[in-house]
Amino acid sequence: TNHSQFLTRESNDMRNNPEDYHRVCDALEDVLRWVVEKVRRHPDLFARVEAEIDIFPLQDSNPVHPFSSFVLNINVMTEVHRDKGDKNGCIVLVLGQHQGGDICFQEAKLVVETAHGDMVTFCSDEVTHFLLPYKGVRASVVIHSDKISSEYQKNGCGWDSNNYMV
Repeated sequence: TNHSQFLTRESNDMRNNPEDYHRVCDALEDVLRWVVEKVRRHPDLFARVEAEIDIFPLQDSNPVHPFSSFVLNINVMTEVHRDKGDKNGCIVLVLGQHQGGDICFQEAKLVVETAHGDMVTFCSDEVTHFLLPYKGVRASVVIHSDKISSEYQKNGCGWDSNNYMV
């Protein structure tokens, strides 16, 4: 068992490029907070999203609170998938000058046309989704929470009773 996977930790990209990560956070912080605040105004949309981890590795801050994290995708194509590690849902903020790249929801047989500045929210762990091909530059910021955060909040993923983890 790889026990290091049971602890909260930063991604490899964050660890290997901390200056770049903090530049991205600084550049996007106001937009990310605005996006989250827009969603929070709709109480039934993400009623189950709550702050579960207020302590982040290396005492870092979280620009997408109460969600636990965000991913910046640049020119990424996705295959048909569900995000099984996500909890409750996600917000996708579409950025860039592109044609196409619409988000498809398989079960609903729905194609959502997206352009720069559009936001789409859905339960990414319950709905099969993918992107259509696009031309140009397409980026997205995906704001989400991880299921593992519940276990971490409850008992440190089983480490709370460990004498060496104080």
